[in-house]
Amino acid sequence: MPQPRVVIFIGTVGSGKSTHMRLLYSKLRQKGLKTKMSFLKTGNLFALIIEILLARIVASKRKDVFPIRALLEERPTLFRRIFRLWLSLDLISITLKFFINIYLPLRLGYIVLVEEYIPAAISDYIYLSRIINFPLETNSFAINYLLRLMSLCSPTQIIFLDAKNNELKMRWKLRGSFDEREDYLRMQRTLLLRMSRELLFMNLIYVNTSSKTLKETQELIMNCLLV
Repeated sequence: MPQPRVVIFIGTVGSGKSTHMRLLYSKLRQKGLKTKMSFLKTGNLFALIIEILLARIVASKRKDVFPIRALLEERPTLFRRIFRLWLSLDLISITLKFFINIYLPLRLGYIVLVEEYIPAAISDYIYLSRIINFPLETNSFAINYLLRLMSLCSPTQIIFLDAKNNELKMRWKLRGSFDEREDYLRMQRTLLLRMSRELLFMNLIYVNTSSKTLKETQELIMNCLLV
């Protein structure tokens, strides 16, 4: 059975994470391997409920962005006040999903494919805290807690997918999703990528999907995983 047992797809929004995770899932299943797909990111159940409710109350006219973006742009002071509560609820949601959809299947012998995962959650927390001027230290409880969760599931492989901005915008339009802010994409290419390299330098694959076909990217991923 190929190692590692947890394969993470992270990178810029629209770079092909979901697509390539599904393709890899199908190929591993065809090989007779027990495989499961999951998704782990900020804005999980409890925190998402707060985002949606507050966005509808204080930023109901903003239909062009995600709820959390509406709050950040329309009422940053309000979000700053509830940031600790939002963060706590998000950690609870991530913990539940982690143990049910990742840790347990891993212990049952599955290869687990995860979109986003803990490095993406941590970088999102830091990004949000900077926007609302609420410093989140790198040694904070939230970050250390998530890193301890991640240490429960090793060995781990990170696949970081990226694409040029014009290519990403075209993909957002095709799938009918909101446009992402330049600063958020920049964060994913700097903070998220740097954190991923620091955590798993030897097990990180970086692929620019705008310069490769779907088939070429999949072949690269499969070759790296089966070495």
